[in-house]
Amino acid sequence: MEKKISNKKLTWILVVIFVLISLYPLFAFLGTQPLRTWDESRVAASSYEMTKTKNPIVVTYDYKPDHWSVKPPLAIWIQALSIKVFGANEVAVRLPSALAILLMGVVIILLTGVIKKPFLGFYAASVIICSRGFFIYHSGRSADYDALLCFFMIAYLLLFFIYTETKEKKYYILFFVSLIFATLTKGIQALMPLPFIPIYLIFRKQLLPILKDKTTYIGIGLFILFVGGYYIGRELSYGGYLKAVYENELGGRFMTVLENNSGGKCYYINNLKTNYFTYFFYILPLAFIFTLFVKDKQVKRLSIFSMSIAIMQYVFLLIAKTKLHWYLLPLMPLFALVIGSAFYVIHNWIINLKYKTSKIYILIIVAYIAVFSIPYKRIVKHIYRPKEDPLYQAYYSRSELMKSLLKGNIVVNDTINYINGDYDQSSMFYFYAMNHYDIHNQRKNIEDLKLGDLVQINEIETDEKIMERFEYEVLHFKIQSKIVRLTKLLETQNM
Repeated sequence: MEKKISNKKLTWILVVIFVLISLYPLFAFLGTQPLRTWDESRVAASSYEMTKTKNPIVVTYDYKPDHWSVKPPLAIWIQALSIKVFGANEVAVRLPSALAILLMGVVIILLTGVIKKPFLGFYAASVIICSRGFFIYHSGRSADYDALLCFFMIAYLLLFFIYTETKEKKYYILFFVSLIFATLTKGIQALMPLPFIPIYLIFRKQLLPILKDKTTYIGIGLFILFVGGYYIGRELSYGGYLKAVYENELGGRFMTVLENNSGGKCYYINNLKTNYFTYFFYILPLAFIFTLFVKDKQVKRLSIFSMSIAIMQYVFLLIAKTKLHWYLLPLMPLFALVIGSAFYVIHNWIINLKYKTSKIYILIIVAYIAVFSIPYKRIVKHIYRPKEDPLYQAYYSRSELMKSLLKGNIVVNDTINYINGDYDQSSMFYFYAMNHYDIHNQRKNIEDLKLGDLVQINEIETDEKIMERFEYEVLHFKIQSKIVRLTKLLETQNM
């Protein structure tokens, strides 16, 4: 098959097929659900604030410098741009993540095409688009940092591998560019694979030429300039940032358990098996062992390169005291390359069978469908009819109600009051979005409420305090969140 079509043409055909396969899982119903999780909502709110502050250096939350989420701002910049183009809505803030996963698959196919193995990249990209981990919290359909991080990390790692295979300088330059972007996305986490780089260069007997190459030092210099420049610039803009980075990222997450996010030795394995890599979890070890015995040395090197980095990162995750399941995400493209390598070898074996070309085509298509149809169907089903815990749904009922206001399903003509303390990160973005679209709302203390006010009540404690002062009429209700109008001041308040 590959002999009859030029490698370049084949590579782009596979890119187009992958894009078509990926459109529904990544982009369908992207804005259906309100913002979920503490992090997604917080990042979205910070991105909106940046469109108002027009300060690209200092990330804010509630218009105050954010010293909790201390990641560099590349993801915030991209989301802010998306909000400018598409408006203050869920699609705008989630779109960069969905595009990042799509581009990750595209780049993998294009780069493996450089070494004339585009099918390897296509199979790896197919594993990615059929892996549940990229479609739950913090990834391809979420307004978080992690999808963008995965894209830039696998880009710089694969670019480095391609450079060691081809010696073409442009891939080494692009390696540094991608490394800078990855670090500006999520800081130190982007650097976790780097200790393996010199080890691999020693293995390939290429360390000395790299050390003699002036590009190495120019790249390091540019990295220090852009990454170091940002960290210093933010510290100078608003003091205390570097201390917060250490406390929350280096000394915090690595050395201590933050917010009770701990886990045992099997925490990450169990998440890979049950939530993230499910179907492919059992294929991975077999695929890796298989590739160790193949004749194609390039395939073998790629598999060893990918698995070694993944194992090293996994060890770092185990050592770190704070454990969060989405820390697994950067490992999954590496696992996908290992599985893709094994599938590529099987693909070539089928190609070399002494059958008619048409039968070879049919056999490859049937094999592909047999492997990927079930996990792909599960992804599609999850997107179309997401199952949600009732308690989880109730927690975000305030956002559901605010989303209904934005969509015009609920119409109010007066200013909606939100009680200070009676909203959280999940509703902060909607608070901004409603004002953005002239649905007026404001924050108030309970003591400042007056007759006739509209109030959105979310917490039971807040409801009880209001009922101590007022009688009210419920205008709109959703699960445990409601919009009420204050109709009567209780006599106890008149005394």
